[in-house]
Amino acid sequence: MLLHNYTLRVVLSDCNPSSQKVNALADLSEDINEVLPYLNTVLKGLQYHSGEKFLTVKRKGHVITFWSRQIAVTKIEDEKEAREVIEELKEIVNETYANRDHIKPTYNSRQIPRPLDIFKLLPGKNCKECGEPTCMAFALKLVNDEVNLNQCPLLLKKEFETNRLKLMGVFPDS
Repeated sequence: MLLHNYTLRVVLSDCNPSSQKVNALADLSEDINEVLPYLNTVLKGLQYHSGEKFLTVKRKGHVITFWSRQIAVTKIEDEKEAREVIEELKEIVNETYANRDHIKPTYNSRQIPRPLDIFKLLPGKNCKECGEPTCMAFALKLVNDEVNLNQCPLLLKKEFETNRLKLMGVFPDS
């Protein structure tokens, strides 16, 4: 086990003081720098800087940044959710560390997909079966990790199989 303990702080968002959401900061008892490139592989990191020692990912609607001795999470409802998210991340850090011999580390940042490129691969029917008003709205939420590919039932049809496979390459965990 790499990460044993942390101290949690819940803080107001600096970007939008009127927001109902807060941010969580976990000050770590151990240095997790050595596991960052492995987490970059496992979590499909968006931005990784080995020199500055940080990794940023999007997960379940949160932007999460891992530093050597801190984890920051945006868009948290309250302290209870903050503890749940940080505990889940602690588990991921420890599982990744335990399995690092079987994971190829990734030392570069991933290309962030553009919503318009994603939109072009969607059915374009604006059927609302996914729960969104338009396919463009679905594409935006897909890029922001707020929805999953399987929420679009039209993508499961044979006629959209090629595009579904392309989208699965961009969003493998979706």
